[in-house]
Formats: sequence, structure tokens, C-alpha cells
Amino acid sequence: MQFGANQKLKFNTQIGSYSIVTEREYYDSQITVTDSEADLLIGFFGRENIHSGNVAADKDKAGKTFRLYPNGEEITLNIVFPKPNKTELRLYLSAKAGFKPVANSVWFMFASDHALWIGSMAEAQWRDENIIMVYDETEGVYQDSLLELDEIKINRLKARDIFSRDRGLALARMQMAKYQCEYNPAHKLFNSRHTQLPYLEAHHLIPMALQKITPQKLDTLDNIFSLCPYCHRAIHHADTSLTRDIITRLVDKRPSILAMMNITVNDVFSFYSVEDIY
Repeated sequence: MQFGANQKLKFNTQIGSYSIVTEREYYDSQITVTDSEADLLIGFFGRENIHSGNVAADKDKAGKTFRLYPNGEEITLNIVFPKPNKTELRLYLSAKAGFKPVANSVWFMFASDHALWIGSMAEAQWRDENIIMVYDETEGVYQDSLLELDEIKINRLKARDIFSRDRGLALARMQMAKYQCEYNPAHKLFNSRHTQLPYLEAHHLIPMALQKITPQKLDTLDNIFSLCPYCHRAIHHADTSLTRDIITRLVDKRPSILAMMNITVNDVFSFYSVEDIY
């Protein structure tokens, strides 16, 4: 699978790939590389520089240098086209060389600093480290500013919000949503003691953290959703099925949101680390 925007942001790269190590791949100590992984290897090393045939026939040409994530140690792994005149590409795993990820873990590669990095981690760790969260250090101030009348809080938001979120847009979205949760309007809400309006929170479906890597403005009415506190926490922390259901329903409400970054709903799943990894 190709790196999405969140992986590119995390690893500071423009190109990368990841997939699950199967039981058979671990047992055989080899991965038949396809799709984006194959494109990355061929693009980096050059097809003419990859050996065709048995590794033993040309060990020097079969061996390729990688940098092992995260420390950058240089290791050598064998890559070959095992059958002449065929497109099948094979990467050999090696505990001796320092890279033999366990079955059901995620292995990944990315290009950076004129080197090809390779690494692996448990799937749970991968998902945890690749989730794009909007709960940055100013998130609490931002949410408070939507429901407080204190001008000091509003000014504090302007001074500290690194993502330049406009509270006026969030308030407009809540009004357009008739002060209901956009995932489930039937969810019961309490009134804010300050505004006497139903307590809601503003959620940017395409996370504002991605503003670092796109010129497309993300603090827009289309990208802001009015959610009750339960659903706002759920979209970040719930099990995969509920998070996907919330995302899918919100995208269905405003499908034009995908055009902001020319993405699919599966890309949005990946921002929250609930995509299928294969």
C-alpha cells in the first residue's frame, strides 16, 4: 500500500509503502513484492541494477543497501527477479542482516535523504503512531472558545492556534446543523451554561495537522462537522467499526469534502488509522 498523507507527514517523505507480513512470508523468509512496494524498489535502485536469477549467481548485484528504521543503521538485503524475463520481484528477509519482521506485523519502506529506509512494527503500534490527531496543545482552547463568551479566551485562541482555526466558521456550522450532532441528530445534548445552546464540538474531518503538507485550506465550512462530545471522542478513540461508520456517514453528508485533497474515503480511514492493511 502506498503511504498516505499521514505517513508522509510522520516519516517526512514523499514516497513510501507498507503492508502486513504474512505467516508464509515469515516462514519462507521472503516477500514477493508487488504494486507500490515493487514500484518503490525498482524506482530507487533501477530495474537494470536488480539481479535476475538465483541470489548465489551474483551476490553483489543481488545485495542492496537499506537504512534500518529508526536508527539508520545500514543493512544489506537481497532483492532479485527470481525468474528471468518475469516481473515477479522478491525481497529476502534476514535475521542475520537485521531485518526479519514477525508474522502479522507491518513492514514499510520510504525514501529519504538519498536512502531507502526499511522497518517494521507491530500493527497496533503502527496504527497508534500513524493516526493524525487534532487534539494538539490548542485543541482545548479552540473548543472552549466555541462555547465561552469570555473575550480573553477568544484572543488566547488567536494567539496560540498554530492551525489558524476560525471559531466563526465552527459556530456557523453548528447553526447550519440546527445545533444537532451531524452523525446522529437523535443524540441527546445538554445546554452550555454560558451560551444556553446545545453543547457541541467542532471536528475537522480532514485533520488540521495535514495543513502542514497541503496548500488547500482545511479550516472550511465543508470540512467542519458539528459533533456531540460522545461522537467526537468516538471518531478518534472508538473501535474500528464505529470510527469507520462515523467517517462514512459524515462523508456521505458532504461528499465534496473528498475533492479538497483529491482523496477517497479509504484515505480518510487512514488518517484515523482504521484502514485495512494488506
